[in-house]
Amino acid sequence: MRLANFEKNQEKDKIELLKQQVQEKQTIFDSTIIPKKNHTLFEVNLYLRTIKIAEFDEIPAIKYTEAIKGNIIAQKKITKKENCIYVSSLNKKNVLKILKRDFGIDFL
Repeated sequence: MRLANFEKNQEKDKIELLKQQVQEKQTIFDSTIIPKKNHTLFEVNLYLRTIKIAEFDEIPAIKYTEAIKGNIIAQKKITKKENCIYVSSLNKKNVLKILKRDFGIDFL
């Protein structure tokens, strides 16, 4: 009798473990960066000490009804990577200045 109850409990445990593994990753809103005109968004990797232009996710399609109303602004989104800071600047030289001034980081 006890063995039969034990086997039933094991089957329930297996089902629960499978359900926990199927969880999806959720995106969380972190912050908004509004770059000035002609600025570029740079991605600064603090671990590898590299500076490169940030890559945006796919741009959402503009709906026809919104285009007729004049709401044509499409927001670009970035998936934040580990050990990275995102800085809006004209060029890489200014990114180095901003990192030193705001974050106290020297790349030399």
